[in-house]
This record gives sequence, structure tokens and C-alpha cells, in this order.
Amino acid sequence: MWCARHFFFHCVCDRTSEILKSRVIRSVELRQHAVVTGFFLEVFVFVMEPLCVYMCVCVYMCVCVRVYRKPHIIIALADDFGWHNIGFRNPEIESPVLDGLASDGIILNRHYTFKYCSPSRSSMLSGRLPLHVNQNNECNLVTSRSGIDLRMTLLPQKMKQAGYATAMTGKWHCGARTPANLPINRGFDQHFGFLKGGEDHMTQVLSDEDFRGPDLWHGIGPAVGRNGTFSTYLYGGEAVQIIHGHTLPQPLFMYLPFQVTHSPYEIPPGYVNPNVDPVRRTFNAMVKIMDQAMGNVTTALKDKDMLDNTLLLFSADNGGVTHGGQLGNNFPLRGQKTSSWEGGVRVTAFLWGGSNVLAAHLRGTTSNAFIHICDWYATFTSLVGVDPTDDHPDVPGIDSIDQWKVLMTPNASTQDSLRTEIPLAFCPQTYGGERGSDNCCPTAEGGGWKPNGTKLNPSEWRNGALIQQTAGKDGRTSFYKMIWGTQFGFGIHTGPLSPNASGNSHRSTDPGCPSGCLFDIIADPNETNDLRTSEPEVFARLIARQQVIGLGVHQTNYSDVDSDAACISPAEMVSRYTGFLGPRCGLS
Repeated sequence: MWCARHFFFHCVCDRTSEILKSRVIRSVELRQHAVVTGFFLEVFVFVMEPLCVYMCVCVYMCVCVRVYRKPHIIIALADDFGWHNIGFRNPEIESPVLDGLASDGIILNRHYTFKYCSPSRSSMLSGRLPLHVNQNNECNLVTSRSGIDLRMTLLPQKMKQAGYATAMTGKWHCGARTPANLPINRGFDQHFGFLKGGEDHMTQVLSDEDFRGPDLWHGIGPAVGRNGTFSTYLYGGEAVQIIHGHTLPQPLFMYLPFQVTHSPYEIPPGYVNPNVDPVRRTFNAMVKIMDQAMGNVTTALKDKDMLDNTLLLFSADNGGVTHGGQLGNNFPLRGQKTSSWEGGVRVTAFLWGGSNVLAAHLRGTTSNAFIHICDWYATFTSLVGVDPTDDHPDVPGIDSIDQWKVLMTPNASTQDSLRTEIPLAFCPQTYGGERGSDNCCPTAEGGGWKPNGTKLNPSEWRNGALIQQTAGKDGRTSFYKMIWGTQFGFGIHTGPLSPNASGNSHRSTDPGCPSGCLFDIIADPNETNDLRTSEPEVFARLIARQQVIGLGVHQTNYSDVDSDAACISPAEMVSRYTGFLGPRCGLS
């Protein structure tokens, strides 16, 4: 029996009630909901069916009464984490904690993100597909208007409506132009981490225009004196402190976006495995350190008597980087970060729950249902009784789908998917100059439309991709993927022991799909058999749908301080923040 609409656990009666007298009563289920100081009180009364009466001679009434707290929710993100860079897929990787959580939870085998960092984070926290919130990494520059539109309600703000304490520690990368963009002002009660997209793991130093110095922030100001420690120690340690300092019975929502395994590839002493190829040792050690940090987090939850009532999501923000001396590996998937090949957007993810949250028959299962990272917005808000709707003028509403039903389906198949379409990217053609592979939709181009406002033709797309459940010419329904553009030559397949000393992986001369390609990603998950010619009607349908989707692209280009004249210089920033990076606009 299920004891709650939103939390799945198996209700077992510890005692039987008095024997029913004189008549057989039909099965009755009585549910009464009440909210008591933030708790859900669920009362179920079950009366045995006549068959059970006959079999058991006596008729028992089983009364299950359980006071159930809203679960603590932890979201952990790994940065640039390859499909093959975890122990349950690659025995060379030392990740026993993550492997154990995955094997005791639900492996999400068809979990999709954007092809690089900021859009994936923007999508998850806003509940929008990336093409409705942010498709660029321009917030690598602190004065950028990119990131998450300030008019959108973020997931932690929704969780606060449900009575949660909210905390974040790690990589933000969702905009820091003004104080209004900071995590502390976007729904997080506590925040410790860095604001931009990448920095030195040991020193927290990075560059921004003419500035070079540490990016490390605590609440409303720079975390002076706290830099100089390896990033995973910093953020994993802060997560432990947040848990230890949390006041029960209030539920906790914590967002833990690690900086590993993003470059630069650095580790503190003592983690190198000498039995691993020297080229892979550092990357593998970074995974090991993150795994230990996750172990520290789960131990802290247990010590605080919170673990049994915790729901934990682990995901990568995108695939690993495999070209130009980078060390990720997405074997056997094709492609890498900054491409819309499966290796760039289909990522390692799992959902784990404590004994009060996840039913036994869901443990050790694998879901093949299609889920997009934006779906956690509606899933978690609905789970805790908050309306996920977020309608505001001038910005798109949420695209998020509540996936709880499919998550409660053991070993869900692709045909169980609630999400039947995933627009992965729509990157318009460049007007006025070349741009990098992580700048799909520049804010300066107003979302990417042609300067005269006319509709883009397929030949004018730069790179794009769309997954859709549809029928082929034989009438069989599958999930087809249309991918367009060169994808920057990243459509390569790496081997299981890549990279290695015999030949590090580099940018290939793969031509990509300048005129479009089509793949059945159920039958052909590694994207080797282009069906564009053999399935022309499917290809035409997906192209037409991509055109329609492209008309609705929204790229965040909004600030509460519109004029750059209201921004201080890098030198003034250094003086204001004691040598640290911070917001440069709209300061009093």
C-alpha cells in the first residue's frame, strides 16, 4: 500500500485491529489529509477483502497511521562529468559512494541536459528548457545580462513557499551582474561558492576583463580568507556544516554544484592511483575526491538523523570534454560537451531516497524514461505541495513536467516516458562575427533572430537538435533525433580507456551534419546510422517542428540595471571587494 500521494514507501501494519464481528465488510480506503506545523498527516484505514477473510478465517482491519515529514531534498551536480567517468560504468573509476547510492536508487538512463554549463543550471533552477531561458555561457563575464532572467521564480524560491530552509554551496554560473542576481537574493537562505563558470581549484583565482583574482562569495559579500583550499574540500565541507547546523524539523533543500570535474585538472596530494594510465590519473582522482565528499554529506545526514527522510538527485551538467588534451570520456556515446551529440547532452544521473522515501521495489532499478533537467522544477515543487506554475509577462512559462509518476514505475521503459519531445538546442546563424562553441545564442542578437526580424531557414541554423517520439515509415514508434550543423567537429567516439598515453583525444575533423542528420536513438544510441534518406518524412517532421520551436527562443538579456554606465570598473571592484570578484552594476 502507498501511504502518501507524494512520497513512495510501503505501508506495513505493525499490529492488527480487533476482529470485525457479524458481517463481511468490503474493502474501504479512507484518506484524510491534514497539515500540522509543516507535516503531512496521512491516515489510511484498510479492511481486508472477502477473499482474505476466507483465507485468513478472521477479518482484520489494518490501520496504518504515519506522520510523514516533507523530505529533505539534495541536488548534487558534477561539472563536465563524462558518461564513462563513474564506477558503475567504468571499473577503473573509484566512486564507491556514488556507485552505492546509484545501485540502491534509480539510475536515470535517459536524463538530458544542455550541451554546456550555464544553460543546464539555468534550466534546472528556472523550470524552462534552455532555449526559453539561456543558451550561452556569457555570464562567464560578470557584467553580462545573461543567466536566469530576474523575472523568473527559481526552484529555491518555490521550496521556501513550502516551508523549506534553502542552501547552496558551489558553482553558481547563472548571472552576477547586480546584487539582485546573487544566489542569496534568488531564494537561497545560505550561499557559499563562486559566481562564474570556472577557476583554479586550489586558489579560486580567475580572470574577468582586466581583473585577475579570487572568485569566492559568502552570502552578501566576498568570502575573504576562505580561498586557498581545494574546491571540493570547500564545497563538500560547507555542505556538511549546513547539515550539522540545520534546525529540525524544518525540511532542507540544498543545492550542491561541485566544480569538479571541470578543468583545470588539479588535485591535492595523496589521491593518485599509480595503476592507472598517467594521462587519466588526475581526472580519476578528482572523481574520487568528489565521491568522498558525497560520502561526508551522507554521513552528516545520518548523524543528524536526516538520511532516512532524504531524497538525493545526482546529475552531471553536461557530458565530458574529450578534445584538445581534455580528459573526459563519454564512451560509448558519440560526441562531447558543447555538441548536441548524445555524449554532450545525455548524462549520468540517479535518484536515491532514504528508507522513509524510496520503496524497496524501486531500489536497484533503471529508468529509461526520457527526462530533461528542467523537469525537476515541477517534480520537486509538486512533490512538496507547491504549484509549479510561474507565469510572468515578457518571459516564457515553465516547460517542466512533473515526472513523479514515471519515477514510481520500476524499471520504466522509454514507452513510459511522460516527456515525448526534448528541444536540445536552437543556435541561430551568426551575424557580425564568429563566436565560440559555448555561445549558442548571444544576448546581443536579441535571442538570435536575423537583424531584419525574418524567420530563419534550416540552412541558416548554426547548430541545433531535437528529440521527438514519433512513428517511422513502418508505423513503429520510437524516439528520433534530428541534429543539425557541424557540431564543431566534436562528433567522435572515444574508447573505454580514453584518453591514454598512446594518443590523447583531440578535436576531430568529423563533418557533423551541415544539412541535418536523423537517428533512432533507441535502436542506435551511439548515433552511427543516419536515417535522413531512409526516413524522409520523419526528418521533415522534425525539421518543421524545429522551425516552430525556434520562433519561441528566449535568451535572457534583462537586468534590473540596464545601463552599463551604472557599473564600476574592474579596478573599482577590486577596491570594493578586497581584491575579490563580485557584482559590478547597480551598487549603492
